[in-house]
Amino acid sequence: MIAPSASSEVARVVSSSIAPVFLITGIAAVLSIMTLRYGRVIDRIRTLLRDGPKLYRKEIGADHLTKELLSLYERARRLRLTIILEIASICCISVSIMVLFLGLSFGIEIPYAAIFFFILSLLLLIIGLLLFIRDFVISLECIENDMNVRSHVDPTDGHKMPLSREHSLKGPPPNSRV
Repeated sequence: MIAPSASSEVARVVSSSIAPVFLITGIAAVLSIMTLRYGRVIDRIRTLLRDGPKLYRKEIGADHLTKELLSLYERARRLRLTIILEIASICCISVSIMVLFLGLSFGIEIPYAAIFFFILSLLLLIIGLLLFIRDFVISLECIENDMNVRSHVDPTDGHKMPLSREHSLKGPPPNSRV
């Protein structure tokens, strides 16, 4: 039977570990979104490698295809690193919880270890999220370039993009400013 003071200590450690567990759940949700984006980028790379020349008109040229492939590859590498950092963050949170329980269960005191791993997990989380934001910036830059090349629309100039794919393949729609 556990002594009353020991059971209150267990309750304190369990309640202290609830917040990190919620953090793990939140990171897992963001990680799910990151892996979906990563999969879409990989699928787009495969599509361009297989069908790229057919998707791009001859007047656009292979330079645009190469630029898009390089941009997508950079995004895939960045997303992979982001996913690794978020998983490492979850691992550090798990280690900090484990250190708390080891200290309670076996009397193993590792001064500041739980705090160190929790702070490390937060740093990894922040770095991963910043890289994830950078992925959004790169993807928007790629779309802006694609709009310039395919539809002759400068998205920074305030022009509206053509409404149909036919117009974007033929050039600007009739009665539009170019």
